[in-house]
Amino acid sequence: MKKRLLALLLTACLVFTVVLSEYTTAYAEGSTAQKTVKVLFVGNSFTKRNRLHKIFKGIAKADGVKVKAKRLAFGGYKLRKFASSKTKAGKKLRKLLKKDWDYVVLQGYSSEFVKSYNKNTYKAVSKLIGMVRDSGAEPVLYMTWAKESGMKVDNRTMQVTMDKAEATELVSDIYYKVGNEFGIKVAPVGQNFLRCSEEYPEVNLITDDLKHPTFAGSYLAACTIYETIFNKSVLGNEYYSKSEKKVGIGKKKATKLQHIADVRMQIDKNYIYLEPGKSASIDAKIKVSAENDVYLDKYNGKDHIMYTSNDPSIATVDEYGTITGVSKGETYIRAQSDSGLSIVTTVEVKSRNTFELFVGSEDSVYGRDFINYTVSWPKQGNDTVSEVYRSILNKNHFVLIGRTSGDIYSDLNVLKGKKYIYKVVCYKKTDGVLKYSGESLTRTVHNEK
Repeated sequence: MKKRLLALLLTACLVFTVVLSEYTTAYAEGSTAQKTVKVLFVGNSFTKRNRLHKIFKGIAKADGVKVKAKRLAFGGYKLRKFASSKTKAGKKLRKLLKKDWDYVVLQGYSSEFVKSYNKNTYKAVSKLIGMVRDSGAEPVLYMTWAKESGMKVDNRTMQVTMDKAEATELVSDIYYKVGNEFGIKVAPVGQNFLRCSEEYPEVNLITDDLKHPTFAGSYLAACTIYETIFNKSVLGNEYYSKSEKKVGIGKKKATKLQHIADVRMQIDKNYIYLEPGKSASIDAKIKVSAENDVYLDKYNGKDHIMYTSNDPSIATVDEYGTITGVSKGETYIRAQSDSGLSIVTTVEVKSRNTFELFVGSEDSVYGRDFINYTVSWPKQGNDTVSEVYRSILNKNHFVLIGRTSGDIYSDLNVLKGKKYIYKVVCYKKTDGVLKYSGESLTRTVHNEK
């Protein structure tokens, strides 16, 4: 596939104009009232080592930003430990989420998103994101790095051994897919670790155990998370020490890491729906400070971006980022630069044969805290089976709750007080095989307790 030349988007480290948040208001030039931004870090030893939250706070303070940072971290823990209401970690997290946080940074086990994503991690991540959003905070995913030795991954009938670069690409893709599905930010720490090891091999980011971060590694992670949350560069930040004793890192090394974190990739669409035969375009850009002479001297006008489809049988993409739907299914398009940055857009290809959905309600025998919903829809020709799905508003994940051969379904004894979203997907049997025939528009319902 041919590569396209990406026009660099040079900025002076201004926040994105499309993000009109409390943060940008509070820190506008000349503002005297500064809001304290509260950030909770949740994870394992990658978060605990070197007190990552303290480094983050130090960077913020040096940037003139008021930050309150706290961590909840246990060595070796996976996200499902925090998602469970029965574990010590889960109980502590639920207690902490009762406080007023602005952001909660979620960091999982190194191989958790790759090896057990479909089984356990998805459920845990979905639950954690829901908990964080219910508390009023914004979740952020902390993308981890690949081990120096790479990673072994089961690929259906065989085990594949990936080197560090291949494993980093796989981990990055999965983190961005999760971020796309749930609509949350991803801090590409793992990508920046790989880029740093290639640009500055003399900077040791990993300890002798070939796994955990050195102080420099944690510093790069904090810089990356800071840029992800606040959409502003750390380049020129003076959180460092000449003696490397007070802070743990000197100016020379800190500046190198800041140059790495300063280069970011953006894409204009994270999730696209397409019909077979229809097309849509995506556009990826590099965001870099005008003061980043290291990057500009090496890549200015020469950092190409290549678009590739993970499954061309579902959707294809050309060198300009034009995506064309081929057949029903879900895949993703990766935009990758010569400088080692990448980001993905999730593509779902399906028919636009939609129909209305109706939802009625009646009292539940379980009492006033519960309600029965009746979901109905017009029969679609010779449909063989219809699947009914339900989601909770802002959770971004539909769960199959039932199947029927008719055109009505009763969802009994549903807890009141939440906004529920329903949809129906229909299939008809053709030549002995069930084939997708259409789906309903979504319908949102809400009943107060």
